[in-house]
Amino acid sequence: MLALTVFAQAARAQELNCQRRVLPVALRDKLNLPIQSVSAADFEAKVHGKPIKVLSLAPDPRPHRLVLILDTSGSMGTSITDSPLWNLELSLARHFFGADRQRSQIALLFFNDRVNDVIDFSQGNSAVGDKLQQVGTREYLKTHIKGKTALRDAIFQGVQLLDHPTSADAVYVLTDGGDNVSAHKTSDLLQHLAVTSVRIFAVLLYQSLEYRNRTPEETNGPRELAEIAQKSGGEILTAAEWHGGSVALSANAEAKVKSDETLNRLYQVILGDSLLEVELPFPIAKSEHWELKLSSAARRQWKNAQITYPDTLISCNAEVSGSGRN
Repeated sequence: MLALTVFAQAARAQELNCQRRVLPVALRDKLNLPIQSVSAADFEAKVHGKPIKVLSLAPDPRPHRLVLILDTSGSMGTSITDSPLWNLELSLARHFFGADRQRSQIALLFFNDRVNDVIDFSQGNSAVGDKLQQVGTREYLKTHIKGKTALRDAIFQGVQLLDHPTSADAVYVLTDGGDNVSAHKTSDLLQHLAVTSVRIFAVLLYQSLEYRNRTPEETNGPRELAEIAQKSGGEILTAAEWHGGSVALSANAEAKVKSDETLNRLYQVILGDSLLEVELPFPIAKSEHWELKLSSAARRQWKNAQITYPDTLISCNAEVSGSGRN
């Protein structure tokens, strides 16, 4: 009888632990500036139509590790002007590194039909900076920007660079979104991301003119990447293209601020996140979609605010098997 009582208490404790989750959340206003004064009371959440208790909201104090992934497939060498997509990609990569090198540890990964070059965390940020300078030559463009695109495989391997990953860690991808050769399916990658809690962010690279017919992979790829990012708690931050001699961003369509300032604001979604503690109304038997939004009063205060959060709650079994919740 005593053994049964102890077992029941342990099972109940496990169930309650499963129902209590801590999840990464980032908020920004219509100008992509982070919203600083929001509180737990400003949120509403539901799963299967039942309300989720929002218990607390606090800045994420953990150090952030970032894996920068660069697409070196053949499509990055295409050009309708003298400037191929690779030049745009490298410019954005260097900006990201320059803005974040003092605030986080950064690893670097290059891929086309396979991962072909890696600077891991043990080599330090200086090695990443040196590499980003070395790959800016015409010779590199001619000899290395080629082949098919294994985007999902690259993200999968990028996550593996993170020892004991948490939701403080993120993968940042620069790509046109196409994938035509990955061994890992989207479902494989989503499952891997769910149990590691790593968030995926991306900037999509575009040519400014429709100079050729797009392949099905190029057409569907951005949508699939957006799904992967959103379920992980990340997002596609913006689309980027050359506009004359400068970078144009969809996140700054009205060009109210400079592109580099827009990018710096968007980086805060990755590095300036908060941790939202919630209590679910029941244990999650399988992965479930849930909804998080601002209260009606908060929506009036911050019109057109955007919330970035993992929109899929993984099952309690996956939690217990060693994923960690945050």
